[in-house]
Amino acid sequence: MNAASTTVSTTTSGPSASVVQRRRRRILRNAALPVLSAIVGLIVWEIVVRAFDIPAYLLPAPTEVVEVLFNRFPYLMTNLGYTMFSALLGFTLAMILGVGLGIAIASSPVVDRVVYPWLVISHAIPKVVVAPLLLVWIGFGVKSGVIFVVFFTFFTIVVNTVMGLKSADPDLLHMVRSMGASKMKVLWKIKLPNALPNIFTGIKIAATLAPVGAVIGEFVASNRGLGYVLIQAVGSMSIDLAFAAVFLVSGFGVIVWYLAELIEKRILPWHASQRGQH
Repeated sequence: MNAASTTVSTTTSGPSASVVQRRRRRILRNAALPVLSAIVGLIVWEIVVRAFDIPAYLLPAPTEVVEVLFNRFPYLMTNLGYTMFSALLGFTLAMILGVGLGIAIASSPVVDRVVYPWLVISHAIPKVVVAPLLLVWIGFGVKSGVIFVVFFTFFTIVVNTVMGLKSADPDLLHMVRSMGASKMKVLWKIKLPNALPNIFTGIKIAATLAPVGAVIGEFVASNRGLGYVLIQAVGSMSIDLAFAAVFLVSGFGVIVWYLAELIEKRILPWHASQRGQH
């Protein structure tokens, strides 16, 4: 009896030590190749710059970029914080608006026919062309960066949301409707769970575009942020500082991507793309 109760308590208290070790080995194995690839790439970059004696104003070596990161760390971190605020706020607004509008388009043929063409037109407009106009319309500062991030990331979230909601099994929809389910219940119980993988795909793509949108917005409508740092660094031929800013923007985008992927794994453990990854 005691042995049985011990077994039950061990099973219900959590995963065994062997399972935890396997998970740790899997995480280390999955992280090892990307880290090793990055290290090899940096080493090759350093060797090429040193071997061909490439001037720093054309292509600085990774060691020079790291040196600038340490020497200008407070300055870069302050501007990174400004860019992160614009990117995250704009990204959050884009998710709320994108998913909401995607639901409206998928639920109403009228909204679909009226709104969708305007979305396609807005997405076809070159984003860099719009950036100077934001300075005229909205003014200088964080507002321009946030709105530009929304403009940059909004479309992909809407499109993936609509695609996911419209891909629900028609036979299943017909069955639940014949059983008297309301439109709202069909949306929340059938369509939205079915659309979550597509929605997360759009969110992950938008996550990598959000820092880019914030930086482009800062090119023309801000005196702070990594976009402003890039413009100033290139103008003064401080290419090592420009590369340091690019590294920080890229790192921020990668972190946001993996955070979105982690949330996806927690919310969608049942999906085929997540099986065997826990």
